[in-house]
Amino acid sequence: MTPSTLDRPEEPFTRATRDWDIEKLYTDLANAKLEFAPHTRRGLTPVEKRHLCGLLCGCSPAEIAALLNKQIKGVEVDLSKTLYRYIETLTNRPRNALKNWRDAIDWLVIAGYKKQPKTSSGAILKATLQHSDSILSAAISPDGELLATGSHDSTVKVWSLHSGELLRTICGHSTAVLLVAFSPASKTLLTRSRAGTVKLWNLQNGELLKRLADVHRHESVAVSPDWQILAIGTTCGTVKLQHLNSGQLLQVLKGYQGDDISAIALSPNGKTLIASGLNAASGFCRATVTLWELPGGEVRRTFGSENYVAITPDSQTLVCHGNKTIALWNLQTGELLHSLQTGIRITSAAAISPDGKYFAVGCFDGTVRIWNLRGELLHTLDGHSSPVSAVAIGQLSETLVSGSDNGTVKLWQLRI
Repeated sequence: MTPSTLDRPEEPFTRATRDWDIEKLYTDLANAKLEFAPHTRRGLTPVEKRHLCGLLCGCSPAEIAALLNKQIKGVEVDLSKTLYRYIETLTNRPRNALKNWRDAIDWLVIAGYKKQPKTSSGAILKATLQHSDSILSAAISPDGELLATGSHDSTVKVWSLHSGELLRTICGHSTAVLLVAFSPASKTLLTRSRAGTVKLWNLQNGELLKRLADVHRHESVAVSPDWQILAIGTTCGTVKLQHLNSGQLLQVLKGYQGDDISAIALSPNGKTLIASGLNAASGFCRATVTLWELPGGEVRRTFGSENYVAITPDSQTLVCHGNKTIALWNLQTGELLHSLQTGIRITSAAAISPDGKYFAVGCFDGTVRIWNLRGELLHTLDGHSSPVSAVAIGQLSETLVSGSDNGTVKLWQLRI
């Protein structure tokens, strides 16, 4: 007798058997099924296996239904009554915690069921970590030992960069954490919340050291590389510079050609500050990127009109990005070096490698795109199932961290 197609559960999703430890997953989910519903049929059914393989290939329930010529509602109901519940049991999640089919994939990745070969992107995925809500900020300590992630869940988690072990959870904010930054000695951590509080923490014990500032929720904040200056981009188009520890107001920079500063960057050599953002007077169009010379505070140059800015470690090149465009400018001459049309929407997440050889941006399709400073696309890291909302690069430029809207954090070993 010829076996039915349902007896070959991996078809048409054969990629799942290559990318995942599928036999172990079948066995463990069968045990979870027995725990969840002791009186039901033992083992995964062919239909359950096929639906599982579809999810593991990144197919939505609607796409699975189309490929199997089924009704969408029927597939959704089947998944809600079976696999979703088994996966919650297997990964020790609360009942009905799975709100989106993508969560199932990420929970199984975290549990270690996905194979980790070297990818075609030139990177190895070392670990996947988890917050309970979207990741909004990430930073790697200068000594290369720690990773800090700030989340919409109002917490900051501090991890071992080498093992991925959670070392500490800081719960001192009441709203989403938009910024995390390590001190040069890797002993303290600066955080900023959506409510506008800027705080300093002792990393050894997680205690609050100081409340540095209170800013408007729409104002942008950056700290200088030497941790001497806290820069605050205001909603009225000025930038306030204050001493980080004492809070003393040092300077107010004026001349910005807009009124809402959404991003600021200070150059590593301390001689330049860049601001970008929106202009309400022109219908909230992107405002001109403005450069001030420090310590004088004079506007020396303006550039294009991208939303987000970063400066290379040698203080020579400005990287601007927004929507589907990346622009590289020579900070000394104002020359546009490269204008890149990415073809994919870019999030606010971006980082430049400490060696200055490449920069990385997060994208709405769940990828991280890596370019060199000549404007050449080097790699695409494809590992998230939702937009990448935070990116950080380690001091040796070999480790990249990406965080996504669904709360997952991925640690990559790069081979640039």
